[in-house]
Amino acid sequence: MKKLLKNAYVLISADADIKKLDILVEKDRIIEIADENVDIDEDIEIYDLSNKLIIPGFINTHTHLAMSIFRGIGDDLTLKDWLFNEMFPREDLLNEEITYYGSLISILEMLSKGITTVVDMYLFMNGTAKAVKNTGIRAYLTRGLGYDNDDGWRKRIDETVYLFENYHNKNNIKIGFGPHAPYTCPMKKLEEVAELTKRYNAFTTIHLYESKNEREMYTLEDIEKTGLFKNNVIAAHCVHVDEKDIEILSRNEITVAHNPSSNLKLGNGIVPILKMLQHKINITIGTDGAASNNTLNLWEEMRIASLLQKIEGPEKFKTEEALRMIWENGGYALNEKIGRIEENYKADLAIIDLNSFEFYPNDINRLKSHIVYSPINKVYATMVNGEWVYYNGEYPKLKETDYYNKFHEKYFELERKFNEQKGNK
Repeated sequence: MKKLLKNAYVLISADADIKKLDILVEKDRIIEIADENVDIDEDIEIYDLSNKLIIPGFINTHTHLAMSIFRGIGDDLTLKDWLFNEMFPREDLLNEEITYYGSLISILEMLSKGITTVVDMYLFMNGTAKAVKNTGIRAYLTRGLGYDNDDGWRKRIDETVYLFENYHNKNNIKIGFGPHAPYTCPMKKLEEVAELTKRYNAFTTIHLYESKNEREMYTLEDIEKTGLFKNNVIAAHCVHVDEKDIEILSRNEITVAHNPSSNLKLGNGIVPILKMLQHKINITIGTDGAASNNTLNLWEEMRIASLLQKIEGPEKFKTEEALRMIWENGGYALNEKIGRIEENYKADLAIIDLNSFEFYPNDINRLKSHIVYSPINKVYATMVNGEWVYYNGEYPKLKETDYYNKFHEKYFELERKFNEQKGNK
C-alpha cells in the first residue's frame, strides 16, 4: 500500500531550502514529491504530518552494535588499556545470544534518533543479523577479522562467507569484510581480504590510525600495496594522518568514517577534517560502539564534529558540510540511493516534531542550524525502505516485548563470568 506524507516541512538534502512538500511512497521507494496535492486513490495510507520536519535518515558509518552490553565499562582509560584489559577479555565470553540483545538495544536506540542505516563490525554476527531483521534498520555487516593463527583466521573468513550465503541482500542487509586493523591483521592477510572483497564485489571497513602509536606499526603505503584500497573501503577514525597519508586516502577514494566522541573519550585526538576536505576525501560520521562513546546519538556526533573544526575559524566549516557528512556522503560511500529525499531514492526518512524544545523558534530559516547544533533526544518517527520502524515511541516491526529484561540478564551473566575469570588469574 502507498503512503502519503502530507503537510510537513521537508529538507530534501544538505544544500536545499526547507519547503512544505508532500511525499508519496510506494513499497521501498519515494515515487513522487510535490508542493501541491498529490492525486489520491483508494489504496493509500495518509499521514498528516503538520508541524513536522521530514529529513533524510541518518547514516552511521561506523559502530559495533553489540557493544551496548559494555556501555560504561573502562572509562578514563587509553585505547590500549581499554581494548586489551577490558574489551578483549570480555569479548572472549560473548555468544550469539548476547550479541543479539546487545545489537537489538543499540538498534532501538538508533531508530529512535532517526538513524536508518548502520555499518557494523563485530563478532557473532548471526545475532546482529537477527536483530537487524527483527527491527528493520538498513545494515552493512562485517565479521571482525583478526589474526592469531591460521586456524582462527580461516574460521573467521568462513564465518564471513556464511554471512554472505545466508544474509546478503536479504532483510535490508549487505555483507562486507571487516579486517579489524593493520596491527591485528598482517599485510599478507590484508592481501587475502583484498582478493576476497574483489571476488564478492563487497565493501571493506577497517580501523586506521586511531591511536598515535599505530604510526610505528604500519604505513598506508604498505596497505596500498596489498590491493585493499582498490575496492570500496570505509576507514574508521584516521586521526593521526599526515599530508602524505591524506594524499593516499584521496587518490584511492577512501571514505573516512569520523568518530569524534570516541576519539576524544579515548584520548586519541582530533581528525584533520579541513585538510581532508581540501583533498576532496569523502567524510562520513560514525558513533563507534556504545562502549567508547557511550551514546549512539549521531546528532551529537555531528554537532561535536562541527564544533571541533571551528577551532581554526567559525567560517571554516559550514552547516551544510556537516549535513552532507551525515546524509549524502554516506549514500555515496555505500553506493546506495539513500541520504537524500528524491524520487526513486529509498524511502529512508526521519521525522522531527517541531514542538521539540530544541527546535524553538520554529523559524524555517533556522531549522538547518537546529539540526546540526541543537541535537534532540528522540525523533517523532523513522522510516526505512518505506516502512515505519519507529513511530511515536513504538517499534512497529519488533514483536519481542521482554528485550530489556533479557538484555540485563545477559549483561549480569557476562560480568559474573568476567569477574570469576579475573579472580582466578
